[in-house]
Amino acid sequence: MILADYLTARSGPSPEHGFLLLGETGFSMPVASCSASPFAHWMRDEALPRAACLLLEQGLHLSRLSGLVRAAPGSACGPDAEAAWILARSDQGLVSIVVRAAAGAGAPRLREDAALALRQAARYLAGYAVVLVQGGPGEDAMEGYRRFAQDRGRGQVRADTLYASRDAGSGTMFACAWLGGDPADA
Repeated sequence: MILADYLTARSGPSPEHGFLLLGETGFSMPVASCSASPFAHWMRDEALPRAACLLLEQGLHLSRLSGLVRAAPGSACGPDAEAAWILARSDQGLVSIVVRAAAGAGAPRLREDAALALRQAARYLAGYAVVLVQGGPGEDAMEGYRRFAQDRGRGQVRADTLYASRDAGSGTMFACAWLGGDPADA
C-alpha cells in the first residue's frame, strides 16, 4: 500500500458544542445557526452561574455546586426557552433546580415550576428543590413572584434573597429566590 492511494485530510479544530439537539425529536442543528438562549449560561457549563451558587451556599449551605443533567421543560428549547431544569450536585447531595425568566414568572407558572422541581427531586432522590427567577434590577416584574412567595408563607419578599422551608408533602428542602442582578452574573 502506498499512502498516496488514500484520501487523507488533517482534522481542524472543531467546536466543543457543534450541534444543538432539538428537544426530543432526535434532530440537531448547528449551534452557529441558532440565536442565543437566555439560559445559555445555565445550560452549557458544568459550573452554575456564580451569583446563584453564592445565594444557594449562603441560604442552604450547599457547597461546590455543579450541573449534571439539564433540560428545557415544555416544548420550547433554544432561544425560545422560558425555563431550564438542572439536576446539580453539591457536597451535601443532589439539587433539583428550575430557573425561569422573569417575563414568564407569573404565580401559576411558578407553582408549576415548584411542582416540577419537587417531582424531579423525588425522582432523583435529591434532598433539595429550588426555583430561581432570573430577573433584572426592576421591581415591577416581581409581582408574580411576590404572589408565589406569599402563597408559600412569605410576607415581605426581596430580590437576591433565598427563602427556604421544608416541603410538607415530600420532606424535601424547598427554596426560591428572585435573582435581581444581571442574568450573566445570576
